Amino acid sequence: MSTPAEQAARWGPLGRAILDYHRGATDAQIVVHTSLWEDEVTPVEEFYRPDDRELPELEVRAISLCRGRVLDFGAGAGRHALELQRRGHEVTALDVAPEAVEVMRERGVHDARSGDLDAVAGEVFDTILLLMHGIGLVGTLTGLRAFFKRADLHLADRGRIVCDSADLSLVMPSQWEDHRYRRDGEAAYLGEVDFRLSYEEREGIPYPWLFVDPETLGQTADSAGFGCQVVARGARGAFLASLTRR
Repeated sequence: MSTPAEQAARWGPLGRAILDYHRGATDAQIVVHTSLWEDEVTPVEEFYRPDDRELPELEVRAISLCRGRVLDFGAGAGRHALELQRRGHEVTALDVAPEAVEVMRERGVHDARSGDLDAVAGEVFDTILLLMHGIGLVGTLTGLRAFFKRADLHLADRGRIVCDSADLSLVMPSQWEDHRYRRDGEAAYLGEVDFRLSYEEREGIPYPWLFVDPETLGQTADSAGFGCQVVARGARGAFLASLTRR
């Protein structure tokens, strides 16, 4: 787990951008820097998800898979938590950016908390939801294995994890031939990516992010005692998975 100071240094630009959008800066943009492709200038609206904008089909399907009490992990501006509340779920929305938590509360999320899984220590959920490629928060394949162990402590019997990611074998087939990408002269899993965010004068520090392919996700889940099912696919290699605790 990263320290609160590290989290603020990583996610501060996004938290501030979401808060500014909520306060009326609807033309705000954030820059996403990665080690795999060119920088992407992205409207903050893509992260905020206004209430009057329909959610992508993949995310609607993900919400329909949620059961019982839900932990929305990496909840951002709270759009998914709000939809879950509308459907009658008890939802805890968790994000490391205090500004995002402030926005969620103002938008009407009943239980919005700042922090990582330590903020729900001892609590049990029927579903853990990670959307907008939120499983990437684990950072690396080692982090993914550690996440399954930690998530197991927070899931009820037959509880499930619902998450989406991107299959880079479909997005970058030439680099995927042997599932490896050369970084600093050492072989590494292609989906282990370095990210960094910037917004106006705010420059975030780099952080690891994971895009995991369905096969690797399934193998890792199986070794941790979870069954894995890919339930939908979308554009740019996106896919939705439901992982059920055995």
